[in-house]
Parts: sequence; C-alpha cells; structure tokens
Amino acid sequence: MLRLFSIILQRMGLISKYSRPNGPAESHYKNGQMEFKGSYREGKQDGYWEFYHENGQPEFKGTFRNGERHGPWQLFYENGRVKLKGNSREGKPEGVFERYYETGRLWERSTYRDGELDGPYEKFHENGKPSARGQYDEGRMDGFWEYFYPSGQLKKRGHFKNRRREGLWEIFDEQGHLQAQRIFHE
Repeated sequence: MLRLFSIILQRMGLISKYSRPNGPAESHYKNGQMEFKGSYREGKQDGYWEFYHENGQPEFKGTFRNGERHGPWQLFYENGRVKLKGNSREGKPEGVFERYYETGRLWERSTYRDGELDGPYEKFHENGKPSARGQYDEGRMDGFWEYFYPSGQLKKRGHFKNRRREGLWEIFDEQGHLQAQRIFHE
C-alpha cells in the first residue's frame, strides 16, 4: 500500500522517486472528492489517516505507527455504514473486532491476542439471531461451541479440542428435536 501512495505522491510532484515522504499528504479523485489524507514519517504512514470511497463516503479511518496499523480503526461500506472495527498493535489484530452486514446489523464479534483469534467468538445471521458461538485458544477452536438456525433454534453443539470435534456432538432439527448424536475421538 505504501508503494502505491509513493507513486501517487511522485505523480503529484510532491516527492521524487528517490526521497522518502515526510509530513502531511492528501490526494483527490478526478471528481474532486477526497481520496485520502494523513501524514508520513520517514517514508512510512504515521498518525491518523482517512481514506474515502469515490462517492465521498469514508472507507477507512484509523491510526498508523511506523507504517503499520496501530490503535483503533474502522472500515466502511460505500453507503457509509461501518463494515469492520477493531484495534491493532504493530500491524496485528488485538482485542475485540466487530464485523457488520451492509444493513448495519452485527455479523461477527471476535477477540484477538497477538494477532491470533483468542477468546470469545460470536457470529450472527442477517436477521440478528445467533449463528454460532464458542471460544478460540491461540487461533484454534477450543471448548464448547453451538450453532443455530436462522430462526434462533439450536442446530448442533459440542466441544472442540485443537480445532477438532471431541466427545459428544448433538444435532437438532429446526423444531428443536434431537436428530443425531455422535462421539468423536482425537
């Protein structure tokens, strides 16, 4: 991404191909709408940045440190609604991330530690009802998980250990009746 910005800045005559940009930078689309604005330090994105869709709606808002996402940030759909919001530390996901449908409803909530999924996980159907919920441990599905039909009715449940199903798993029909049980061994 930095290479693209350097090329844009070169074409605008703000830097030569031999220099590293420092200070504020911005660009506009041909239609006059803002494309991006932010600042560089020693050739790397640093500080608060904003990127925009060609229609003028925000596309990204967030902070960088030494060319990496660092701190809170958000991505947006062209309609202006939030698509994804999260936090990064030195370019790696950190903390709670929330992803949304274009309608604005929550699609997924996950937790990251040191760039890996680690902690509670929830996924939702577009109608707002739960789709799945469980836990990650160092990037692996771990512990008790549940999956749901779009109606909210339980579909299946069981345990994971090291990304694999372990022990008793139960499967239900849309009326909540137990349809099958299966035992998995590692």
